[in-house]
Amino acid sequence: MELRQFKYFVAIVDSGSLSRAAQQLYIAQSALSKQMAELESELETQLLLRSRNGVAMTEAGKIFYEYAQGITKQVGDARAAVHAAADAVTGTVVAALPQSVSPMIALPLMRAAARRYPQAVLHLNEELTGNMADQLLRGRVDVAVFSPTMPKEDIAFTPLIEEDFVFLESPQSPDALPAGEVSIEQAIARPLVWPANAHGHCTRWLVDAALEAEGYPAARVAAEINSVYTLKSAVEAGLGPTIMPLGLAQREVAEGRLAAHRLNSKVMHRTLGLCVSVHLPTSNAKRAMCNLIADVLRDLAETGQWLGARAIKAPARPSASRRA
Repeated sequence: MELRQFKYFVAIVDSGSLSRAAQQLYIAQSALSKQMAELESELETQLLLRSRNGVAMTEAGKIFYEYAQGITKQVGDARAAVHAAADAVTGTVVAALPQSVSPMIALPLMRAAARRYPQAVLHLNEELTGNMADQLLRGRVDVAVFSPTMPKEDIAFTPLIEEDFVFLESPQSPDALPAGEVSIEQAIARPLVWPANAHGHCTRWLVDAALEAEGYPAARVAAEINSVYTLKSAVEAGLGPTIMPLGLAQREVAEGRLAAHRLNSKVMHRTLGLCVSVHLPTSNAKRAMCNLIADVLRDLAETGQWLGARAIKAPARPSASRRA
């Protein structure tokens, strides 16, 4: 297989048709079609379904697309690193943020990246948590911000933040609890509105693990919703309470639309940090963006902008002379 075939395949899938991809790539459609036929012949499987309406991927094509995206990104990163000065911070760094983290940090990260590294691009992907480890290992993303639940033999984790979970409910609910701290028994007495467990390692997965650690059964389910925004609206509408980090609902709590209760538990919290693949090289841009992400997250916690979060002390970074 040739590198251009990976590039061509990604372009065809992203554009939705051979003709559009050929225009974008500035090659003849017949030449592009020949390249894809040779690729499918080499792999001994069909990757694309062709029709008058365009192209669609087969199941094998979907698998190949994931790898093709990672390979083309890694080659692009390598070219940028080779042509950049030894200490330059240029190129694109892709960071994956789960829905339960993105609302608190996405905008501050983008602002800080534009200010500190104007020659580099920080690309943020809001991802389902179950997809992040796979995308890290395939090279589609450079770094993810999440908990230390990914395979340790593949993913290096640097802790940055410890964040408390709180019990959230509608203050208008007839079952609303009085203001103040609540026990675990009170928190799971009613069925909860949850994200689905289908993708693993989500906020619900962490809460269930904390409940199990304290000897409690998994909470009953009132509804399962895989959108943070819709989930909060459901709690506000009275479908049921939930347990989640306070930072995710700090605006609704401040406006009186949701009531937050501290949980009387030593384990009802999560640790967030940087997750990177141990199998992929680290460029100047990737290293710089990881340091920037760490600085921004700790600053948000230390200044009180991220409610319910506590910064974990950072290890000393090596000086320029020591790095040399």
